[in-house]
Amino acid sequence: MAPALQTRLAQGMTFTQLLERSRHASLLLAFLEAAPPEPLPEEVAWVLALVEDWCPDCHQAAPVLAKAAGERARFFFRDENPDLREAYRLGEKRIVLTLVFLDRKLKELARWHGPPEEARAFFRARLAEGAPASREEKRALLAAYHRTFPRMAKAIREEWARLLRRASGPPG
Repeated sequence: MAPALQTRLAQGMTFTQLLERSRHASLLLAFLEAAPPEPLPEEVAWVLALVEDWCPDCHQAAPVLAKAAGERARFFFRDENPDLREAYRLGEKRIVLTLVFLDRKLKELARWHGPPEEARAFFRARLAEGAPASREEKRALLAAYHRTFPRMAKAIREEWARLLRRASGPPG
């Protein structure tokens, strides 16, 4: 799969190209500016990211990934890439947001399915207060979620770090 994967990575979008196709470019740029500056570990040569423009979790994670991986990140819209959607599904679920961390030989180091647990907890707490009924309530919930970006960005990076530490840990 490495030659095919190399071809697919070359077809992926850079963050700049993702911005060009996004209806949320200003939000993504604001999050990029606020994202933690720490780069990914050197053993991560590429990150394949399955995203969608409608996905609020992608709005937060894509800029964090772009800041951490730079040109090593390649973005694909999940629904436009059924081969990748199927290859990187979680059981029977085709999850958006999915990140696949690859080494130089294109061996999978780790796979992360977002959002971070911190975001899941945020939504569980808000939904326990009652599901938003109106469009305005849904917009308010989404705005509240995006105001948590610094905390969520930190949680994202912590989850990636734990995942990559386990992947590079001593053989068991």
